[in-house]
Amino acid sequence: MSRIISLGEQSFQALIQENYFYIDKTKFIKDWWLGGDRVTLITRPRRFGKTLMLDTVKTFFSPKFAGRYDLFEGLEIWKDEKFRQLQGTIPVIFLYLAKIKNVNYVQTIENIKDSLTTIYKRFKANLNLSLLSDDDQELFTSVHKSMSDVTAQNALLNLSEFIERYLKIKPIILINEYATPLQEAWLKTSGMISVISCVFFSMLHLRVIHI
Repeated sequence: MSRIISLGEQSFQALIQENYFYIDKTKFIKDWWLGGDRVTLITRPRRFGKTLMLDTVKTFFSPKFAGRYDLFEGLEIWKDEKFRQLQGTIPVIFLYLAKIKNVNYVQTIENIKDSLTTIYKRFKANLNLSLLSDDDQELFTSVHKSMSDVTAQNALLNLSEFIERYLKIKPIILINEYATPLQEAWLKTSGMISVISCVFFSMLHLRVIHI
């Protein structure tokens, strides 16, 4: 019986669990990981599957999916024992920016701050704030919807350093549709672009995938 093609579905987990038609692109994970690149920019046409690819990377590495072998059995990545051991062992920071298309500086920055705040909330339990130094706790709790622009600019960099310092492992950072707010900033207001760029450029020494 032929599989259903789920148009617009961007969740790797959903595609596998619902047994929808899926073209195996998990070899990308192995190629990217072994390549050792610190920053990867994926430039492909629209509707090429970039967001699904990032979601696949997130699902493979994130401890949230540790032990979910059922999602990868039978796929290319699962043929390699080294990568079977790697599955679910690396924290993943996922910043989704596709919907940030506001017409002015204030709304755009507010939405970016909302996204950063949500990411921090997800990692709050994992990091166990009581283990952080007083200075680091102050930095962590300074990330909220009304934070300053400077705090927002350094938020992802600081979070990645917290993870490395206290969990003893470097995280992977995935940024989906990074160009959307940059393009809107360029077209509509020059004051916005410096803030948005700093959020990205502060992390160039980390393992980051942009699309």
